[in-house]
Amino acid sequence: MKKILVLLCAACFSYSHAQQPISLKQILASVESNYPSIKAKALTEQAGKFYVAAAEKDFLPDIIAGHQFSYSTNNGLVGSFYNNEGTTISTSGGVKKSNIYQGVFGSFTTLAVNWRLFTFGRLQQAVNYAKSQQQLAADDYENEVFRQKVEAIDAYLQLALLQKLQTAQQENLERALTFQQYISSRAGAGLLPGADSSYANAEVAKARLALLQSQQNAEQQKIMLTRLSGIATDSITADTSYFLQQLPVQAPGDSISINAHPYLKYAGQRVKAAEEKSLMVKKAVLPTVNLVGMGWARGSGIDKETNAYSSAVTDGIPWQTFNYMGALAVKWNITSLARNKQELKAAMAETQASKYSYNEQERLLQQQLANANLQFNLALQQTLVAPLQYQSAMDAYSQSNARYQAGLATLTDLIQTLYALNRADVDKAVAYNNVWRSLLMKAASSGSLSLITNQLP
Repeated sequence: MKKILVLLCAACFSYSHAQQPISLKQILASVESNYPSIKAKALTEQAGKFYVAAAEKDFLPDIIAGHQFSYSTNNGLVGSFYNNEGTTISTSGGVKKSNIYQGVFGSFTTLAVNWRLFTFGRLQQAVNYAKSQQQLAADDYENEVFRQKVEAIDAYLQLALLQKLQTAQQENLERALTFQQYISSRAGAGLLPGADSSYANAEVAKARLALLQSQQNAEQQKIMLTRLSGIATDSITADTSYFLQQLPVQAPGDSISINAHPYLKYAGQRVKAAEEKSLMVKKAVLPTVNLVGMGWARGSGIDKETNAYSSAVTDGIPWQTFNYMGALAVKWNITSLARNKQELKAAMAETQASKYSYNEQERLLQQQLANANLQFNLALQQTLVAPLQYQSAMDAYSQSNARYQAGLATLTDLIQTLYALNRADVDKAVAYNNVWRSLLMKAASSGSLSLITNQLP
């Protein structure tokens, strides 16, 4: 049973490493084209373009055509009335001594043109505000692409490290199995105590559990990359030969700035959009000068000369009268000044809030960049020590193994050197991986992924 489990672990390990590694460039391209939130931001940006086009169409005059057929009575009284906000039906007809309930057909056709000739900048400001919203959506899209790519790079680097840890645990298991076989044969011959054989069995079980745990961790990381990229989990294998064995070119800390960070651009555009909104609210109170033109024609079942009634459709539908009108109208809602004053204060408060948010994010990114520079320099120093640690651990293991086989050292001493070798192998991989991850921290803080993407194979 033990041999079968070992063979299964080895088979899983060999299969995972037989796959052709998928490059980080492929992962990033798939993230940008497939991740749902990025698609959503792209459509929001596209919607912003349509809103701009719609705002630009407000410069066109309103041309409204209407036509109706009616069947109604013709009883009226002298006097004015309020139209009840458009719900009152207008009755046009003569004043008679008695009501006549005979209905007649009628028709009414209108063509009205209303052109806002002068708006004192109101329409143009509405266009400016729509453009600021469209740019805000574009910056939001760019920031979302950047954010998801940073997460994907970090997940890829973690997967590369986990795969290396899986390799280290496999090698550790193989060494433990070799010890187990050696000790079992020597103990069976009475050359070693039986306790050594039990100890070796325990170490094999521990190594086997560590390998299974490392395999589980690697698979979980693949699932995360699948969520980000949309690539099937079975097709994802990270390139451990590059990110765990080569160091990136050191990026000078003094030449990196946060000014081009996508989120700062987005936060800055929020300030601009809030300022454009304030201007739009401010101009909303201004009057408008309209050029108005209208023409209308009317038909009625009441003869315009004899006032004779006819309920025939052919008498009521044809037009009998024609009129036109032209006007230059000025409209100004004076009482809106009070409401507009409060709306302007609210818009200005939103603008100031956006500025404070920008300043907060700027300080946070500066702090993150300073911390990233510190982490990068520390990680580079660790890469100088880790190979020495690994070589020393390898030498100690070789010497302890030789001493144990010669009967000059205990099994406990040998196992300790085995632990040290396994830990040194892992630490070496972690040190190289930390350099890349700290470089990613620099890129994430400065907003420049080219620090990494320009160095990809």
